Amino acid sequence: MEQAQTIPLQQGIVYGPVRSRRLGLSLGLNVLPDEAKACSLNCRYCQYSWTGLLTASGEKVRAFLPSREEIREAVERALRELARRGTPPDVLTFSGNGESTLHPDFPALVEDLLVLRDRLAPACRTAILSNATTVDREEIRKALLRLDDPILKLDTGREDTFRRLNAPAPGVRFAAILEGLRALGSAAILQALFVRGAVDNATDGEVGAWVEAVASIRPRYVQIYTLDRGPADRGLLPVEPERLRAIARTLEERAGVPGHVYG
Repeated sequence: MEQAQTIPLQQGIVYGPVRSRRLGLSLGLNVLPDEAKACSLNCRYCQYSWTGLLTASGEKVRAFLPSREEIREAVERALRELARRGTPPDVLTFSGNGESTLHPDFPALVEDLLVLRDRLAPACRTAILSNATTVDREEIRKALLRLDDPILKLDTGREDTFRRLNAPAPGVRFAAILEGLRALGSAAILQALFVRGAVDNATDGEVGAWVEAVASIRPRYVQIYTLDRGPADRGLLPVEPERLRAIARTLEERAGVPGHVYG
């Protein structure tokens, strides 16, 4: 069977609502550029293909980013229109073309979103899909704690695998990610994507190291999944559902942390 293709970058600040296998009906908030992915990782499995603006500093890409005012206005227009239609989303999600927390105004963006949510869509939850590379910064952790569902990536417990699978920008330290995640603890929801092929993080040894790392964090629960769309690296393959369920069982048995399997 032919492998699926990567998907185009999101255009505009607000997109959807889209049906998410993990979140329900999600209105996506892209606070990053339209023309290139801005991210602190260059993950082999990314559905948006390779990272065009690879950096750990949002200031270095500020010129490409929408302003706080533009983001606030776009979200307000979208929420007013959805309210008019009588079709509010289940969740408002920071996601889009890279790592949202790189935006230099991210803490303020969270506060703006909460004000708009409370006024225009009070039943909606708020969430982020983040790669966790900024959670060593206290101001980012405080902002994440303001969201209902801070969903943070941890695909491996080994730094060498992290570098091969997630390909971080200079300055991103795996130890700092783990330290920041531990500081969030049970407030965090982790997400872990398992793959085979060019890099394999689903072996017994890899899973054992990952479970140990998750146990040290004690998150609310972990979302466990595999490739659903085409990856940047065509040498990656999805992990079979039976293996994903076995990983979830191992996580719960060894770490006492619930694992929710998707796909």
